[in-house]
Amino acid sequence: MRAITTSILVAVLFLTSCSQEYITPENDNECSINFQEHPNATSFQNLADKYANDGFVGMTILIDNPADGLWIGSSGYASIEEDIKMNPCHIHHTASLYKTYIATVIMQLVEENKINLDDKLSTYLSSDITDKIPNGNLISIKNLLQQRTGIPDIFEVDFITDFFNNPTTSYTIEELLEYVYETEPLSDVDTEFHYSDANFSLLTLVVQEIEGNYIDALKSRIFEPLNLNDTYFLENRNQIPLGLADSYWDRYNDGKIENNSDIQIDLTIGLRGSDGVITTAEDLKIFIQALASGDLVTDISLMTDFLDVPLAVKEREVYGGYGMGLMKVNISEEDWYGHFGNQIGSGAIVLYNADKDITIVALQNTGTFFSDDIKAKFFYQLLSDIEAILF
Repeated sequence: MRAITTSILVAVLFLTSCSQEYITPENDNECSINFQEHPNATSFQNLADKYANDGFVGMTILIDNPADGLWIGSSGYASIEEDIKMNPCHIHHTASLYKTYIATVIMQLVEENKINLDDKLSTYLSSDITDKIPNGNLISIKNLLQQRTGIPDIFEVDFITDFFNNPTTSYTIEELLEYVYETEPLSDVDTEFHYSDANFSLLTLVVQEIEGNYIDALKSRIFEPLNLNDTYFLENRNQIPLGLADSYWDRYNDGKIENNSDIQIDLTIGLRGSDGVITTAEDLKIFIQALASGDLVTDISLMTDFLDVPLAVKEREVYGGYGMGLMKVNISEEDWYGHFGNQIGSGAIVLYNADKDITIVALQNTGTFFSDDIKAKFFYQLLSDIEAILF
């Protein structure tokens, strides 16, 4: 998800209050993770505490550095209402991190010769879809992965307003794509970068076409082989696991935090093809390290062949390059790759430094989507502070 316009935000503020059915996180007493012997334990814990006292309800940070080992810690609350402290075992929404998971499946299918990156989208999807998508019969699988199709993002049209008017609506991928049907392309194919959730909704349909069920493909190709026992794809409310942290937002940007767990869950379920994965910091670490080491995709060099993004995107969104389902992030001189997740009631970061074999995961339950302040603190300042401790 991307930054939202002021006009849409104003529309959201006129919503009638939804009845809250809080999803109470499990207060897991078995989560006895202790990293107090880590040489930077105090510094990292102080950092988590600092952010938990500066606009964030709760946060978990994971740092895996070969020089010092693994550190995981939490601060703040998984649920304010139930007085449940955040711990590293709590499960979090990850928003656009889904894009890295589905890109991984696409690249596995490429290695199995079931997909060619240069194939046109129309090779896999019917004209009922491609004829209505901007540039739909010109774009390739590679263009979709690199966000260079010219297709507008559904958040740049009417989706977010419609969602908030009817937040429990369940969308199919095809219904989400209708928001960009017959719209004008933002650019010619393979000429400019435009971040669009629609690109990965289309890639999800390609996986569905080849594998039969894209959720089963995620499970059988990633979750199960890596034993990601605390990673789930949230399809409906009946699947909400114990331990999912509540979600919060500063809806009016006035410093008042509200529980928006119901809306966050509905949005996670509703954004088919660009959201849906909920997980823990430890499972995210396992996933990104398996991807980096070649356990999931034999050669990820194509995924990490980053094309520069426009300066305006870099200044607004922090990342400076986009590969195939992976972002390139440079807070300082260090090179990181991974992805950000920007949601109305959560924020997620997973990054890997190939030169130094360092992994960073940060998960928190305060919305970044409506707050430029929270967004900047989480996706930029927090990473800058972590680097200051690491280097």
